[in-house]
Amino acid sequence: MTLYTLYIFNREGNCIFHKDFTNRERSISNEEDYKLWYGFIYSLKQFIKKTSPKPSDGSFNYFFTNSYKAHYYETPTMTKFILLTDKNTGDMQEVLKDVYIYYVEYVVKNPLYTMNDPIESELFNDKIDSFFSVTFSNNNNNNSRK
Repeated sequence: MTLYTLYIFNREGNCIFHKDFTNRERSISNEEDYKLWYGFIYSLKQFIKKTSPKPSDGSFNYFFTNSYKAHYYETPTMTKFILLTDKNTGDMQEVLKDVYIYYVEYVVKNPLYTMNDPIESELFNDKIDSFFSVTFSNNNNNNSRK
């Protein structure tokens, strides 16, 4: 199981947090990457909503391609969490909900943070690093026992 990238978007579509867990070369700028991801998620939700045979709000948990899996979680306040992993990773909804809890605890409750500004908290960044380090090492250990 490989972790690639975590994005957090506010309700206006601005990327307020981005963490790349790889050292890969990028062919586009961060700003262009953010616009592509937000636009794609918006379009996918609209597509699901309009083409669903049953009434739908357009929600989904993940989609995958030949090279990665994109996990998606949206909060009631329309904050959007996108986590990119390898395509064989299982459902990461609970992991994204845990990231949301860290976001609330270390960003939203921080009196120095202004809502919708980019997240520059070292504490939040460190908590995310240690959370994924523990979560993914535990998942890899569990998978190696199967």
